[in-house]
Amino acid sequence: MLRPENHRDEVWISREALDIAHHSIQNDDYCLTKVEGVVDLKDAFSPQAEKSRTLFLLVACILIIAIIIFTDKTLTKLEKSKVAVIFTVSFFVVFFWSAYEQAGASLTFFADEQTNRDLGFFVVPASFFASLNSIFVVGFAPIFAWLWVKLGKMDPSSPTKMAWGLLLLALGYLWIAFGVKDVQPGIKVSMIWLVGMYALHTAGELCLSPIGLSLVNKLAPVKFASMLMAVWFTANAFANYLAGALSKLYPEEGKAKFVLGFQIENNYDFFMMFVVMSGIAAFILFFLSRKLQNLMKD
Repeated sequence: MLRPENHRDEVWISREALDIAHHSIQNDDYCLTKVEGVVDLKDAFSPQAEKSRTLFLLVACILIIAIIIFTDKTLTKLEKSKVAVIFTVSFFVVFFWSAYEQAGASLTFFADEQTNRDLGFFVVPASFFASLNSIFVVGFAPIFAWLWVKLGKMDPSSPTKMAWGLLLLALGYLWIAFGVKDVQPGIKVSMIWLVGMYALHTAGELCLSPIGLSLVNKLAPVKFASMLMAVWFTANAFANYLAGALSKLYPEEGKAKFVLGFQIENNYDFFMMFVVMSGIAAFILFFLSRKLQNLMKD
């Protein structure tokens, strides 16, 4: 039994009863009664409630860290400017990863349902396409490492590289959007559209992910290095949360789906949503890159 030391006028309940209640959220009969009212356990443990709590915790973490750092009087103005750059680029990576992580959800459905995977002698599993990223990373990483060194003094700033990452992501979705445009229901598209999209997405990832991690490590004040790395990964977590919400907009027959007042009727509309989202984020980051670069200077 779970019983407080001072249990006068308290309502107490056995641990077994709590377990039963938690695992019985589908049953409307279970509720926890208190003096001031009734809490419906179906609402308390519902998926929507869990999502709300997750969103609250993610936002709270970012705000608490920001308050701790920006109110620290030992940091110089320059150090706080560098921290502001970290928060800014972390905001933009949300748009990248929320679109990129469709690979594990809506894009897998697309590969399974809308892509011709028959090679004649072998049917390519839909899950194979999610592995293309690993293959392209191994192939592209040495090329990008060589490119940044080769550019020398012409090497773009870190925010600019990250903006290129967002733009490549948008181009990847634009590529596959053209592949599905005007395709009649029941007609499957060539695998080349998915392969090309994943190639562009991987190139975008190599412009953004390692560059961002390096930037955080470079700009973060030593005493707050761990906290600011947490900001970066919390932004990734928020992006995954958003990716799940966006994947629900994947078109289904007989179901009307809307985003910001626009109806998503087919795969073309769905993919163009990510083109617009990541494209706008890319151009804004390009616009801010020079300002961010100046804030990074010692």
